Amino acid sequence: MSIAKWDDSYRTGHNLVDAQHQELFRMVNDLHDAMVANKAREVLMPTLEKLAKYTMEHFRSEEGLMTKISYPAISEHRHKHAELTREVKDLMEKYRSGKAVLSITLSNFLANWLRHHIKEDDMALIKYVNEHPVALKAKSGA
Repeated sequence: MSIAKWDDSYRTGHNLVDAQHQELFRMVNDLHDAMVANKAREVLMPTLEKLAKYTMEHFRSEEGLMTKISYPAISEHRHKHAELTREVKDLMEKYRSGKAVLSITLSNFLANWLRHHIKEDDMALIKYVNEHPVALKAKSGA
């Protein structure tokens, strides 16, 4: 059962960003499915770790794009990435040490964060990219 359903309203028009977002939706759904099925720690933790690792790769990709175009809202956008990364790392540590239990609340939180972040922050980023194609070409040497 999907908790985060991808549809065209999340499409930014940037092929790499959209492909990464679709993968994040799939991974959040995998995590959610594992929780709903009450999968053992051996399944949940690797699924969460894989999601966290891919999310950080995606953030690096977006932040590289923002740097390349001198995106004016880069600090705010990076801060949001860092906040989520910190929260997830903290939760993973608590889960590993037995101080936290992974619940459906986590997959709800991640799905909501992803939907909101794409609609607000990432759409604004790609709008800026599309409005400033010269900056992107100048920075890439094209």
